Amino acid sequence: MKKLAQIVLWSLIVVSTIWAFFLYRPESPPPDKTVVTFAIWGGVAERHAWEELIADFEKRHPDILVKLQLIPLKYQEKILALLAADIAPDVFTVQIADMVPKGVLRPIDDFLAKDPNFNPDDFVPGVLELGKWEGKTYNIPSALGPLVLFYNVRHFREAGLKTPNEYAAEGKWNWDTFVHCCKVLTKRDASGHVTRWGYRMYGEWIMWLYVTINGGQPFRSNFRVAQLTEPRTVEGLQRAADLALVHHVAPGVSPEELAGMSPAWQDFKRGKVSMMHCGPWMVARLRGMEDPYDVAPPPTEPGGRSTFSASAITGIWAKSPHPEAAYKWLSYMWSEPARIIWSRLGFDIPMLKRLIEHKELWMDPDLAPPHFDVFFDVAQQVLKKPPSVMPIIPTEANNYLTKDVWQMIRMGQKTAAEALAEAQPKVQRILDETFANQP
Repeated sequence: MKKLAQIVLWSLIVVSTIWAFFLYRPESPPPDKTVVTFAIWGGVAERHAWEELIADFEKRHPDILVKLQLIPLKYQEKILALLAADIAPDVFTVQIADMVPKGVLRPIDDFLAKDPNFNPDDFVPGVLELGKWEGKTYNIPSALGPLVLFYNVRHFREAGLKTPNEYAAEGKWNWDTFVHCCKVLTKRDASGHVTRWGYRMYGEWIMWLYVTINGGQPFRSNFRVAQLTEPRTVEGLQRAADLALVHHVAPGVSPEELAGMSPAWQDFKRGKVSMMHCGPWMVARLRGMEDPYDVAPPPTEPGGRSTFSASAITGIWAKSPHPEAAYKWLSYMWSEPARIIWSRLGFDIPMLKRLIEHKELWMDPDLAPPHFDVFFDVAQQVLKKPPSVMPIIPTEANNYLTKDVWQMIRMGQKTAAEALAEAQPKVQRILDETFANQP
C-alpha cells in the first residue's frame, strides 16, 4: 500500500510539472503590457525577495510585467526541458560552461553600448569580467558572495581563545591555528559523545574553498585543462577531510548531506557548531541567533585566498521574443535601487562602489555581524587577477567532483591523492568533449 501511495504521489508530481511547464498558458496580458518571464532557483525567503524586486521594477516600468518562475528543486533539469521544448523563459540562470558556448544566451554588448545608465566605472574592479565569455558580455554580476568564516563569539570567549580576527591581525590565522581552535572548541560528555563540534562543512561545493585557501590550482586559468593531482589541491582536500577522519573535530558525511542538504547552518545557529564557512547570504538566515556571532577571513596558507562562485550566469534567452524588455529587467537587477532592496534583506553584498562607500543605504546594523567589512576585504582579494572563483566547468564534471569524488575522500574510502588521480582522466575527457569546437 505504501509503495502504491508513493507511485501515485510521484505520478501527481510528474503530471503537475508537465502541466506547469508545458501545458499551462496564463491569461493574455493587457495589450499595452509586455510580459517578461524570469526563472531562478530558491525557496520561500528568495520568493519574497524577488517579489519585492519585481514590484519595484514594475512601478518604474509600468509597460512591463515580470512573471517569476521560482524553481526550488532540480532547477537545471527543468531549464533544460524548457529549452528542449523551445519555451524557455526570457531571462534565466544557467551554468556558463554548459549553456553559453551552445548559444543559449544572447550577448548584451549592443544594449550596454546604448544604455545611458551603464557606466563600467560604477562597479568594483574585476566584477565585469565575471559576466563575460570569450570576450562577449552576457550579464553584469549583480552581487558578490565571497566565502568567509562564521564563528560563535561566546564559544571562543569561554574557551579562552583569541578570535579568528585577532589571529588574522597577528598574521597567524592559518590552517594549523584553525585546527587547534577546532580541537579546543569541540566538546564531549563523560561518555565521549560529541555535544558540540568545532566545525561543520556547509555544502559539498565548499570543497573548492579548501583548495583555494591552500593555494591549490586544480585547473589552468581557462578551466579547460584539469590538473587535479597538483600537490596543493590534494593537500587542501585531504586536510579538510582529516578534520573528521583524523582530528575528530567535525562530523562525517551525514544522511542529509548525501541527500543534497546541509544542516550546518541550523547547527551553528543552535550553538551545536562553533565555526562554519559560508557567504553573506547566511546573515539573513542567522537572524535571531541567540549567541553572538561574527565573521572573519578563512584560515589561509601562503599563496591562498578565498573564493566565490562565478559559474552561473543570468542572461537573456537567445530566442526571447522580447529582448529589449528582457534587458530592462536584467539591467534593473544590477541597478542601485535593486541592490539596496536585495542587500537590505540580507542576501549577498552589492558590487557597486557607491553602495560599498555608503553602507547606511542598505545595511541593517542590528543584523550585520561586527566585522561585516570582512566580506568586502575578502571580495577584493578574490577579484585580484586572476580571480579566485570556483571552477567554471561543465555541470557533469563539477557534480562528479563535488558529489562522488569529494564524498569518497570525506568518508575515507580513498585518500585525496588516490581519488583525484582516478578522477583526472574522466574530468579531462568531459572538458575535451565540451570545448571541442571552441577556440
